[in-house]
Amino acid sequence: MCITGDLARLSQVVSNVLINAAKYTPAGGKIELAASADDAQVVIRVIDSGIGIPPDKLSEIFEMFSQISSPLDRTQGGLGIGLALVRRLVQMHGGEVYAESPGLGLGSTFTVRLPRRAEDIAPRNADDKSGLSAANM
Repeated sequence: MCITGDLARLSQVVSNVLINAAKYTPAGGKIELAASADDAQVVIRVIDSGIGIPPDKLSEIFEMFSQISSPLDRTQGGLGIGLALVRRLVQMHGGEVYAESPGLGLGSTFTVRLPRRAEDIAPRNADDKSGLSAANM
């Protein structure tokens, strides 16, 4: 489950998404970090039980200076550039990032998809139903 990229920038992607989840998840809430791989991509998910995202804001949250809460939240350290930076860095690595939320008060999930390193993608044997091979174990 390897990717090729700039370690510092990819660390910044994961860090920014986790910081964002922590910022919008109240005390006692839950934040989960999960990673998996499919045939061509590594998938990183940050799932939180935070304030959620209104459906009409999902398309805006990766825009520069965008915030889903009041401008007063900027006094708590946010300028609204973290997720815009995440999107740009992920795109520079050939990936994509998106957010999902069932609505306000229902948490959110941020998913980062990055291409797997070409040499780690082994052709699957037609008889192999597990999807696992020595190259990705």
